[in-house]
Amino acid sequence: MSQPDLHRAAFEAAEDAILLLENGRVIDANPSAIRLLTGSAEGLVGRELADLAPILQPDGQASAERLAQRLDAAGRGEPQRFRWLYRRPGGDFIQADTQIARLALPDRAGPILRAVVREEDKEQRRLYALAVDMLGAATLDGRFRELSPSWERTLGFSRQELMARPYLEFIHPEDKARTLSETDTFSTGAQTITYENRFLCKDGSYRWLEWNAMLALDEGLVYFVARDVTRRKTAEISLRESEEKLRALYDGIPHYLVVVDKDARIVSVNRPYPGVREESVVGRSLFDFTSPEYHDTVREALQTVLREGGRASYEVVGLGVNGGRAWYANHVSAIRGADEVTNALIVGENITERRRAEEQRRESEARFHAAVEASMDAFLTLASRRDDSEEIADFVITGLNARAATMLSSMPREQLLGQRLSELVHSVEAGVLLERCLRCLRKGAPIEEEIRLPAPNAQASRQSVWVHHQIVPIQGGVAVTMRDTTERKRLEDQLRQSIERLEVYAEELEGKNRMLAAENAERERTASVLRQQQEAIRALSTPIIQAWEGVLVLPIIGALDRARATDVMEKLLGEIVRTQAHFAVLDLTGVEGVDTPTVDHLFQVARAASLLGSRCLVSGISPGVAQAIVTLGSDARALETFGALEDALRYALVVSGARLPSAPGKAR
Repeated sequence: MSQPDLHRAAFEAAEDAILLLENGRVIDANPSAIRLLTGSAEGLVGRELADLAPILQPDGQASAERLAQRLDAAGRGEPQRFRWLYRRPGGDFIQADTQIARLALPDRAGPILRAVVREEDKEQRRLYALAVDMLGAATLDGRFRELSPSWERTLGFSRQELMARPYLEFIHPEDKARTLSETDTFSTGAQTITYENRFLCKDGSYRWLEWNAMLALDEGLVYFVARDVTRRKTAEISLRESEEKLRALYDGIPHYLVVVDKDARIVSVNRPYPGVREESVVGRSLFDFTSPEYHDTVREALQTVLREGGRASYEVVGLGVNGGRAWYANHVSAIRGADEVTNALIVGENITERRRAEEQRRESEARFHAAVEASMDAFLTLASRRDDSEEIADFVITGLNARAATMLSSMPREQLLGQRLSELVHSVEAGVLLERCLRCLRKGAPIEEEIRLPAPNAQASRQSVWVHHQIVPIQGGVAVTMRDTTERKRLEDQLRQSIERLEVYAEELEGKNRMLAAENAERERTASVLRQQQEAIRALSTPIIQAWEGVLVLPIIGALDRARATDVMEKLLGEIVRTQAHFAVLDLTGVEGVDTPTVDHLFQVARAASLLGSRCLVSGISPGVAQAIVTLGSDARALETFGALEDALRYALVVSGARLPSAPGKAR
């Protein structure tokens, strides 16, 4: 058998449908092709291959245009392989894998193409159609070539809509760069890649797809399987966000969080205790950082949690800031695994300030209670009680000091605690207090008043007392302060009476003051008259007489003291200046006595007169005056003295050259 006969026999016996094409027309077909596509050789040979397909392929492209491109590429020596939809004469369609390649026939002017058509396995197609994952193939230029029906079910787009656009347009904008980067790994020689991105749905939402892609370079296709992992990604994102929140909470919580295992080994901490580095904590025993005196306490708490699955709390003293000591309150809870407790979480809170505040509060309360007990005032706290109509009708004593017990009743304080005010029927104070407390709560504001309590009927001899009440609403009741003001009231009464008596005394004193003022006014008037009289007498007692031209005479009568001597000097000097007198005669005949300072003042008068150009003559010196002058010593020489006024006048007239008058009874 010749070689051509062998090729023809193989052509005829081939199970695949084989077509020979020239210029796009079928020039020969084997029996498998005839059975598959038309059923008769007459219906197949001579027809164009495009006539055996519907107008549009499933991807929406025109069959004639797309097939012409494939035939042209194969004619240039580029083998083509693609899935193609054929239409049989009865109107049904078949999906077939088609391969077109050029035959090397040197005796032919135009290229002869061999088309091998292999119908897809129907069982495989059914599985393909029923696949949950999204199967498909895409060209190297980024367009879908084939898609399984699951794409429509998952995304809502039809396959024609998906294949009409580059698939990159369906990728979420934030994922496009990453998707291109992943697919570019094919250029490095990779055959398969796996990546994730968000893919657009027809309703505008996006779904997460996980892609497994394989490159078929000889076919110019990328085969892929895309799985909808939206639920998983959503769960992962939620889990990651939750973990981030928990980590932020774990790291940001102000307390110390320590996770330990069953052997009390530290697994993790959110922050180390003061003075301890975090890297030196993890992996070590919790007891390495616990004072020995608290080991049993910590061990018991961990045993309760790790073995019994309960909760535990304890307080310990540990390291504080700046190397000091601090109190920590630790709360231990279980961390469960699949079936059992695997770890324990210890939440440590620095309670140093709280402990200090509690101690200060206890000390403050102790001081307050001590002050309350020592106070002279009565203090009570009363809890309100309601009746059947839910109205406040009574109060129960919940606290009181010794003073309050004494004021309310003769019962011991221990017995008064828990008693209702209405039960203290023999206490006038309790009855009045009940009414005031009810009014305070109805009013909703504090009450402060002072009332007088009458004596009880059974104690008529007892005097009434004054009590000052101050009632303040508190949570669930009232607080009362009472003070016995009877003694103060008594003192106020006494003070008021004393003031009334003083007012009477004041009126009497005012009348006497008016009389005394009148008497003083009269005395002032009398003293003024006396001063005027004294001035007149002083003027009369020191008259200055011009006895002759240029001669002044000043007779002095009465006692001569310093004040009068000063007055004499002032008047005499003024008169000397006015009259330009050459002599001034001081007649001391009427002077009873002078002291040495007064005589010295007379010397000063004489010296002053001499400075004014006048000579001072002294006449009528008595023995006492003479003795005072002698006592002054040398100063006495400055005075010109004469026994009688007549002698002094005569001397002054002679010296001044005046003509003297004749003596009485003598001839001129």
